[in-house]
Amino acid sequence: MNFRTLPSEIATWLRQVFKPKNLWIVAPIILAVLVVYISQHFNVLTGLIDRGPLEIIALWLVSISLLTFAGKSAASRDPLAFYLTVLLMIFLFRELDDTTLSLFGRELTVNSKGPVNLLIVAMAVWGVFWHEKIFGTLNRSKVLQVMFFGVLLTYALSQIIARRAFRHILPNEPELHIRFEESAETAAHLFMLCFAIACAKLIPNRSRTKD
Repeated sequence: MNFRTLPSEIATWLRQVFKPKNLWIVAPIILAVLVVYISQHFNVLTGLIDRGPLEIIALWLVSISLLTFAGKSAASRDPLAFYLTVLLMIFLFRELDDTTLSLFGRELTVNSKGPVNLLIVAMAVWGVFWHEKIFGTLNRSKVLQVMFFGVLLTYALSQIIARRAFRHILPNEPELHIRFEESAETAAHLFMLCFAIACAKLIPNRSRTKD
């Protein structure tokens, strides 16, 4: 495999994404932060903008995204859909962290943080080796290119927020940190679901490709 093509693919991709008309991709993370402030200021949705409810919502969002990508992967045999199906399985495993499951009459507590970190690294390596196939799908649609970068950016910013990088920037960050973290992650999962729906519509199924 020629690794020298990866930087050029990324450079081309970023030139296509970073345009004024594509600034909407930062809307999900901005809205996530604004919703937290609105909830605090007007004392609304306080029961929803909290760790417990948002973790349940996140679990549903990830599950639906996983099923969407799995269905598209089966119908299209597309590398990007297959890759994201595996990635969403890891995300679902992560969302089940600290969850107690009942299996064959025994209770099992899922501790997934450690394994998930290793699996994410493995996915990154896999992504490098599969970059030609992944970019092959993305390069067929500007919409998918822009949305995919938006999803990556939103997840990255949600992790930056989780690590309190904005503690000296965002007002009342110490008090609202958990809500910021959970809201940002939920926004990323919601963006991923929108991307999954876009992939389902824009990636042709295998039968159509043959036609």
